[in-house]
Amino acid sequence: MNINGINSSATGSAFTAISSAYITATPANTQTANSESADSKDTQDTVSISNAGRAALSNDFGAPLREKALAKKNETEVTTTEEEPLTLIDEQIKKIKEQIKELQEMLAKLKGDDSEAADQQSKMIQEQIMLLSGQIATLLDKKMQDSKKSD
Repeated sequence: MNINGINSSATGSAFTAISSAYITATPANTQTANSESADSKDTQDTVSISNAGRAALSNDFGAPLREKALAKKNETEVTTTEEEPLTLIDEQIKKIKEQIKELQEMLAKLKGDDSEAADQQSKMIQEQIMLLSGQIATLLDKKMQDSKKSD
């Protein structure tokens, strides 16, 4: 059996709506000598899905999928809130990362500007990013030393 009309051409033309798909029976490859050639003709049936059928299909299959996705999302939120509280070093690292992100956004805005003032400002922003990155490296090193002392 062959379902025609669903993704009938994978070369880039638009997909066919499933409501306009049709099913054809393909003849068996092994035919006996007594079979008639009339039996090998393909028959074609057209199937359409009503709007009520589509709604029922959406409710039957879509709702459980949405519930699963929502449950998975809630599960990940619960696990992130149950993590150990942030230490002072972790909070500082988080703040510095946010500052770096803001500076990178400012730098991206200046990228299209070819003026000298924009060039100087982008150099200053890059220096700030480098300084903040160095602070993160120092904090991470201190965090590792603290974890070694506690072990």
